[in-house]
Amino acid sequence: MDLLAPPARTLNFDAFWRWLQEHTNCILRCGSPDMTLFDHDDFHWMLMEEERQHVLQLIKGKSLVGEMVMVGREVSEVSVSPDPDADPQAGHFLVELMGGPKEDPQVMYHFVMAHGIEPAAGHQGFKH
Repeated sequence: MDLLAPPARTLNFDAFWRWLQEHTNCILRCGSPDMTLFDHDDFHWMLMEEERQHVLQLIKGKSLVGEMVMVGREVSEVSVSPDPDADPQAGHFLVELMGGPKEDPQVMYHFVMAHGIEPAAGHQGFKH
């Protein structure tokens, strides 16, 4: 018997950004159509806002590994759903930040998180 996946949840960019700032250690990977940044035990994530842009940096020690700059005002919707490419037991979630014309929205940025937006039991903000 197949179990149905929980439905996708949507929120606005500002709500997602506030949530993400408290869950940087839960980011497994993120990217845009042009690039992807992957988490690693030796790396840490830094989030900041500069001139109406939202910047996510992947850092090793004091060296920049990679950077993704997002224009939050161009994101019309953030969709959160179980990651279809992950083992269901892993509990990973795919976050897609949509933008573009209403009649043909596109994924502008994506995140794979160690858990969903709802608080995970025993979550302490550390890598899972």
